[in-house]
Amino acid sequence: MKNERGMKAVQYLGYLVAGLNLLCALGLVAAMLFYITEQETGGTGGGWGIVGGRHILTSQSGMATFLDRIITWLAVGFLVTAFLTVFLFKM
Repeated sequence: MKNERGMKAVQYLGYLVAGLNLLCALGLVAAMLFYITEQETGGTGGGWGIVGGRHILTSQSGMATFLDRIITWLAVGFLVTAFLTVFLFKM
């Protein structure tokens, strides 16, 4: 009886971690929608420099740095929760 309750707790924890994994995945998709690459700003690759129908005229280095950090931490969170989900459901 006690072992069954412990397994049920691990299963609920697995569902919680899987939900966090889904939130990280959705966050990554949302963050990438706002991310502007160097090529899109007309920097080095001959990009058009148009995002959303308007030209990028100002440097967005502060926002780009913030998005880089957010994307990095969301990616780390996604990978960690993916491995934890597999580990918890294998038990």
